[in-house]
Amino acid sequence: MNRDARDVAVSCNHRKALDLYETALMQYHSYVGDPIATIDQALAEAPDFVLGHAFRAGVLMMFGEQRFVLEARASVVAAENLAGQANDRECGLTRAARRLVEGDWDGACRVYDQVLVDEPRDAFAVQTAHLLDFYRGDALNLRNRISRVLPHWSAGVPHYSYILGMHAFGLEECNQYPQAEATGRKALELQPKDGWAVHAVVHVMEMQGRGDEGIDWLESRESDWAPDNGFAFHNWWHLALFNLDRQRHDRVLALYDRQIFPEPAEFSLQLVDATAMLWRLYLLGIDTGARFQAVADQWEKKLDIERGYYAFNDVHALLAFLGAGRASAVRQVLQDLETTARGTGGSNVMMAREVGLPLGRGFQAFARGRYQEAIDQIEPVRDTAHRFGGSHAQRDLLTLTLIEAAFRAGQPNLARHYLAERLVHKPASALGWRLLARTEGAKPVVPVAVRQAA
Repeated sequence: MNRDARDVAVSCNHRKALDLYETALMQYHSYVGDPIATIDQALAEAPDFVLGHAFRAGVLMMFGEQRFVLEARASVVAAENLAGQANDRECGLTRAARRLVEGDWDGACRVYDQVLVDEPRDAFAVQTAHLLDFYRGDALNLRNRISRVLPHWSAGVPHYSYILGMHAFGLEECNQYPQAEATGRKALELQPKDGWAVHAVVHVMEMQGRGDEGIDWLESRESDWAPDNGFAFHNWWHLALFNLDRQRHDRVLALYDRQIFPEPAEFSLQLVDATAMLWRLYLLGIDTGARFQAVADQWEKKLDIERGYYAFNDVHALLAFLGAGRASAVRQVLQDLETTARGTGGSNVMMAREVGLPLGRGFQAFARGRYQEAIDQIEPVRDTAHRFGGSHAQRDLLTLTLIEAAFRAGQPNLARHYLAERLVHKPASALGWRLLARTEGAKPVVPVAVRQAA
């Protein structure tokens, strides 16, 4: 039985295929290069490479889109057909991938964790489960899953820095900010070009309202995280978010046009960031021109295949349609969420039923000017919205909408209530203090070009 670079057992004896797997794994960690193209080269060299098929299925599913499921399923079948020559670890990775293509993200995480019990240095299982924890909004396991394997890693083990970067993000999502920042910085000492570790430190600064530091952190390290990096769009989004807090709206729009949404987006993750930034600007009364229309166009094309697949994406599509005034598209998304919520299997059923649908209805009510109804829909699920994925920073959009709805409903005390919470955690947030100042006059500020979307 062969061992990989981290001393993890592999059944494949083909040296070139194993070397290509290592390259693909590095691409997966770093977001630089195309791990699918590379693993395809490995499978061309060794069609019976079980690990390669399981890897391919898992990576495809981490794009978080329905359009990749059929292709991923074919890779799962290929791995299953080779089960007779697979080791226990590879059989586990194949079972996890099977759960993924069946829509059972929770079950997939359990199986990946079972693999890690015996093979804690399985870097592929670690990262895939970590990304699934993010998609599922499972902050505890974003941290704890890495904590469980971390004692088996050290600086001499290949990819250790990436494990630290993942741990840093998990610590941040569990509000352990000093430890998260220290861990992220340690990861970057070992591998300065780790965009995920850069992102973990960014999240700490965002959650503490350290906007000026965040801007300097990202701008001074741009050559590390931006060039040819598939995750760069999200770090650009964070840079725009820091500038938004500092009321540099022209800079935000420039970043949006050049980096966040410069051209038609390939992935839903990019559309989510674009939509979320536009909605924040909309809440602040900033005229975004035709930008909502362009994003809505992309969502309409995307939802031809993706509708009902992941509630987190569906809700962001709905926000884009509200901003663009596309009433029929809004109704279709709500219908999709209702259909999914009535389902009986798969992780997304719970996400749609318990979080996505009430949020969708709340955002629709907000756009219609029914602010009390928006409050009644959004407020009860705000504290459990992590269950449909995303980070604290991303879900801050819910609180900002709730605060704005309170202003417009003539409830300055409610706005002050949530601003107090926000400012305790982010005392340096200029945006938070500006919003708090509004509670003194309690006059609602109606954004430019409010669109009533039914």
